[in-house]
Amino acid sequence: MGDDTLCVGDVVCLYSAESYGFVFSSQSSSIHNEVAVGSKQNKEKPDFKDQNVFSFEVCVANRYKLNKELRKLQDKIEEDPENYVLRSQLHGKEQAAKSETDDNEQEQSRQQGKKLLYGQIIQLKHRFTQKFIHVSTTITSPTESNNMAPTCSTTITSPTESNNMAVELQEFNAKHAQFKVMPRYKVKAEGDVVQVDDQVVFESIKSHGQYLHVSKNVLGTVSVYSKNFELNLSIHQSGFTIIRKYKPSPEDEKKVKAGDIVRFYHKEMEAYMVAEGLFDDVLTEDVHLRMRPVDQSNPKTLFPSSSAVTYWQIELQEGSTAGGVLKWEQQCRLMHMCTRKYLCVDQGGKVTLTSDHQDPKTVFRLHPVMRESDDIPQDSYCRMEHVVSGQWMHACTEKYSKKKQEEAAKTDSKSMVSLKWSKAQLRRISVVDEKQYDDAFTLQSVDQGLEEIFNFMAGMVPFIQKVVADKKNGVILNAKAAHKVITGLSEIAVFMIVGGEPVKQRQKLMRNLRMVELLIGLLKCPFNGADQYHMTGIFKAAYEVLYSYLNGDSRKNELYIAKYIDFFLTQFEIKEGKIGLNAAHMVMELIRDNRKILDRITHDHIDRFIDLLKREKNYRYLDLLTVLCVCDGVSIADNQKYITEVWLMKGTQNCVFFTELGQKIGKESGQIYVSTNNGASYVELHTFANRDKEDEEYLFLEHQLELFGYLCHGQNSHSIQVITTQLNYLTWEEAFLCLSDSQLPDQLRAKYCDLIIRHNGQQPVADVPVLSPDQ
Repeated sequence: MGDDTLCVGDVVCLYSAESYGFVFSSQSSSIHNEVAVGSKQNKEKPDFKDQNVFSFEVCVANRYKLNKELRKLQDKIEEDPENYVLRSQLHGKEQAAKSETDDNEQEQSRQQGKKLLYGQIIQLKHRFTQKFIHVSTTITSPTESNNMAPTCSTTITSPTESNNMAVELQEFNAKHAQFKVMPRYKVKAEGDVVQVDDQVVFESIKSHGQYLHVSKNVLGTVSVYSKNFELNLSIHQSGFTIIRKYKPSPEDEKKVKAGDIVRFYHKEMEAYMVAEGLFDDVLTEDVHLRMRPVDQSNPKTLFPSSSAVTYWQIELQEGSTAGGVLKWEQQCRLMHMCTRKYLCVDQGGKVTLTSDHQDPKTVFRLHPVMRESDDIPQDSYCRMEHVVSGQWMHACTEKYSKKKQEEAAKTDSKSMVSLKWSKAQLRRISVVDEKQYDDAFTLQSVDQGLEEIFNFMAGMVPFIQKVVADKKNGVILNAKAAHKVITGLSEIAVFMIVGGEPVKQRQKLMRNLRMVELLIGLLKCPFNGADQYHMTGIFKAAYEVLYSYLNGDSRKNELYIAKYIDFFLTQFEIKEGKIGLNAAHMVMELIRDNRKILDRITHDHIDRFIDLLKREKNYRYLDLLTVLCVCDGVSIADNQKYITEVWLMKGTQNCVFFTELGQKIGKESGQIYVSTNNGASYVELHTFANRDKEDEEYLFLEHQLELFGYLCHGQNSHSIQVITTQLNYLTWEEAFLCLSDSQLPDQLRAKYCDLIIRHNGQQPVADVPVLSPDQ
């Protein structure tokens, strides 16, 4: 009986007695935080492609008031950032909140393994998101809003006069997250122990007399859980069968358990078993080996890979509700985390992936190289046997050819599509009848930190997939749906930047989960419709995500997305909401200091950039041309010459600001004047420059000077001759006068100073004015 007693710290699954399905959530966004309940699911082998989405940890009730005070203070500071009285209180509140969090962790450790009793107050922590189930006192149930359970201060007159409240996942502790465990039937009472497979109800501590409840209606097409029921709060009880998945033990900490995420590293080949693709999408690359040899001169190769394509989750053959420590030679399945498909060997002996969680060809056994106990320790060596065929996994010396590489080989070798973003060598994986001595895999465990950031990004995929599918089906988005999408996308962009610095381990998940392709698909959705205003906001948010992905100096990130440059160029034409400018800014960051991409930028590309500049004088288009002139301090003479000729020498010259000496245009001598309309009118430069520094015209002049400098970089005599002498866009005398003019902003004077210092090797001595000592 002791083994059947539920304890604090146990990992459980909640099976609804009404809908015959499990409580689950597969999304991580703070705005897409509803909790769903499945329908008519197999109790032992539900079709969940990640065991953590329907697993919950039983936690004791945590203290929360000090953290709540900190959140309130942070909200006030965000509203009034200049209030230094509030800021002075921040450090003390942070320290108090940290102490409270530490106390909660210690209390959880002390209570770990203690029997759970009916009437005890607990919290349910979702394993996938690491968030707690909360009841809301402000948001009504989307499926049963006319039957809402009242707050504790409301008097109940009849069930029809009340509304059900929403249940959501939140990462913080609160009274809203506390529930009293009560028996559903009278055969047990308060004070009795809760046992495995008991049917229980959860009463809210925040709203007494109200319980976690399964809706009568499915969530519908507005939700990613369209065919599932909603978990809400109601005066009506819903019973849940508690299925224990795993009972933690300190002795099991360094052992491999069902639900763990691991890597399979072939020791002899020095390669990881991988696949590529995204769940609920096509399989991009089948199972193969990705070589990652140890190189003493490259420190990162001494550590396990952090790439999510190497992640596999262990599932026992008995089903995804079964848990515990994995034993040697115990039958199990291996699910690839990115594709959420199971490793299998088909009838032809091909190692591949399948979505069928009940396919007998997905069952394997792990055999020890050296057995020390029946339990499998982390980082141990194993050989993999396919149960149905009796064959063994084998690393081949033949190269594995990627599908994308085969397609790229058919295209022009100078095209963007042909760019290779990874140099890793790939090998085939197969099965053989006889066990090979050298086919030993290291069973590497994945750090919890890597697992958490993977789950966060994987939890963002469903809502993007849904909006893309909805738009393809002609669905018109309303303001609420668009707000949720924009909020979710903004959270992805913020997630990749920590402390103002990009985090590569988070950025690479955009590649591993093919979220780059997902966002490209979103940007290809119909734009001009009844919901154009909402789609404008979504497109802008999507570009912010891509910009965050490119932030930093990761060449792999840049090369990976470079094949879509031609698509981004088509987006430049969209003027609504400055989407085109966002696209231009992102392309500029993609090209900057990346020689492989720069070498594939053709004159046709440059013509398109300059054509955009002729249509609209926007400094962002100047920046696009700037990054084409110099790469890592090295001049690209061909691009400099071509841009000089097409931008400055051809056409009507309608995309350049003119600067002239006053005496040349009949105005005050010794003063510099600027024209923004092809010389039709002039204004004094110091008057023009002393406007708002965020003014678009002022920024255009600054960036034009910067582009002049890059065109002349490396002493490019052709560009210097055209700019200073042939067409007189900027003479040396003008540059010296601007440098010496104290009425100009320091930042603008610095631009002229930089031009003089970097390019005075080409300056005619006779043209250099003599500065007085006070200048």
